[in-house]
Amino acid sequence: MKCAIMQPTYLPWAGYFSLLSSVDSFVFLDDVQFSRRSWQQRNRILFNNQEQYLTVPILKGGKDKQLISEVRIDNTKPWRRKHIQTLKQAYMKHPYGKEIVFLLEECINSDHKLLGDLNISIIRKIAKKLDLHPTFHLSSELPMKGRKSAYLINICHYLNMDTYISPPGSKVYIEEEGLFSESDIGLAYHQYHPKPYTQIGSSSFISHLSIVDMLANLGPEATKKALKEGSK
Repeated sequence: MKCAIMQPTYLPWAGYFSLLSSVDSFVFLDDVQFSRRSWQQRNRILFNNQEQYLTVPILKGGKDKQLISEVRIDNTKPWRRKHIQTLKQAYMKHPYGKEIVFLLEECINSDHKLLGDLNISIIRKIAKKLDLHPTFHLSSELPMKGRKSAYLINICHYLNMDTYISPPGSKVYIEEEGLFSESDIGLAYHQYHPKPYTQIGSSSFISHLSIVDMLANLGPEATKKALKEGSK
């Protein structure tokens, strides 16, 4: 049984869902420190033939370091209307634009006060659209402790998983710590190499955008195929 553990990001790119599609259990890592201006808070779409960021405004916490699960959205700002309007202008005329924009509109217009809750609701909605159904968990709700590799191993043990599937960005610290080689949890690194697809409104292919772009252009079935073909 395979497990992946990732921070909940806003409108993730296709590689996030490729990783999600490869596991039986998926844990949202929401009890680690929040990073401002990171993918936790923003992502890129294609608008008027160029990349454009959509950023969720947040409130400053009462302490310098906040956990992802503690970050509150600044709903005094009209970000919802702006994001929905931009998504509609960018994608409504695409072959599958309406269905993905309406799905996101429902999530964005929900009364989420916490950034993590917003991101998780979007990820789970898109996963369902792609017919991906791992068992989802929040790390903040699991009775586990530890740091870095030790924490990942402890979570896998608790969930009765025998293999941890890691994004390649974690390889350096995992290999340096060497704890997986001493444990009974198998370790594999998930690679996703996006292949170019036809992007309406772009003169040349722009990679690593939010999966919204792929879904609007290709639709759910072709996106599922692209996730499988690009993964290793």
